[in-house]
This record gives sequence, structure tokens and C-alpha cells, in this order.
Amino acid sequence: MEIELSEFSKAEVLQYLGWRGSEIPQNIQNQLEECIKITLDTVKPRWTYKVFDIDWQHETPVLKEPGVHLIGNDIAVMLKDCKKCVLMAATLGADIERVIRMAEIRNMSNAIILDCCGSSAIEAVCDKVEKEIKEKLNIKWFTDRFSPGYGDMPISFQSEMVGLLDTQRQIGLTLTDSCILTPRKSVTAIIGIAETKQTKRFRGCAYCSMFENCRFRKAGKTCGR
Repeated sequence: MEIELSEFSKAEVLQYLGWRGSEIPQNIQNQLEECIKITLDTVKPRWTYKVFDIDWQHETPVLKEPGVHLIGNDIAVMLKDCKKCVLMAATLGADIERVIRMAEIRNMSNAIILDCCGSSAIEAVCDKVEKEIKEKLNIKWFTDRFSPGYGDMPISFQSEMVGLLDTQRQIGLTLTDSCILTPRKSVTAIIGIAETKQTKRFRGCAYCSMFENCRFRKAGKTCGR
């Protein structure tokens, strides 16, 4: 399925860039605005999803129909109030990757900004997808989004995600041997369908697989909203 993207967070782009909160010079402001426009003109967001029943085996959530175990204590904690969950995948498409690669040859600073724009844009797409699924299925309560590589779920679980969602056929999303999504500006995620209002548990640094090397945390910031 396709989805329109008309905006994404400029503040988030600046955060990805490591901007420290000082006033932005006009030339940088202009460059940022141009890169945001290029990104919005280039991306072709697509997404897919499936709903699965959860079968609890001891304290481990298992996708009932395929019998796939969701690995890790953190995902079990997130889904503890859930009998169903959504698996989703979204991508900005391959064109933005080509634009970034061309910018790396012609203008490296543009390439860096465009890369950060892509990261913010895919998060905005995921927010829109989550909202659309929620409305389509008439769901009242969702948990956080939880992706392979987050918390104690290994990045290798990406292979299960792309297989269960048939992402190559559905949205052109594939996986490298090292479990990196291609196109790169893509996301797979698990969202619990809950029966009660959920506390936002996993939007914190301690749960992130990038905790040790995060440039935001070293600068005294976070990438969370």
C-alpha cells in the first residue's frame, strides 16, 4: 500500500544532525529547507502489515498461526496485556537512496542532511501507518512500536519479519546477509493490540541497541520525542 507524506519534523532532522540548539545561520536554514523539499519530492512511501494472534507459552509470546517465538524479555513485557499484535513494515523506496548517493559525490553536506531527512521521514511514515491501522481496525489501545535490534531483541529477527510480511513482493523491501533492510530508509516493527491503556515503556535510551555508541546521548540529548 502507498501512503502520502507531506511533512516531517525539522526539529528531528536537526537533532539527527547533532545541532546544539544555537541559532541556525540563514544559509544553513536554506540548505535544510531545500533538502526537506528534495526528500518530500523523492520519497515514495509504501507499507504493509498483518495481524497475528498471540499464544503465550510460559512467559514467551508466540505468533499463533506461524508458531514464531518473539525473542527477548523486553518484547514480552511490552505485549503482556495483549492477545493480538500487528507486524508492520514501511519504506521510503529506493529513489531517496539514489539521491543521497549522488549528493555524496556532488555535495557531502547535502548528503548528510538528506540522510537525516530520510531518517525523520521514515519515522513520520510509521506514525501515519500506525494511525491508519488503528483507524482501519478500530483499535483503541496500541503499545509502543518495537523493532528488531531494539532492547534485547536481536537484529537477526528482521529475517522473520520480512518473511512473515512478504515484504519483497508487497513493498520491495529486502534484507542483506547482515540483516540490514534495503532500501535503507525502511522500518519493520511489532505493535501490541492492548485491552487497556498502555504506558510508554520503550522510548528510552536504556533499551536502544545503539546505547553505547549514540552521538545524541554523548551530547547529553536523546533521539526520542
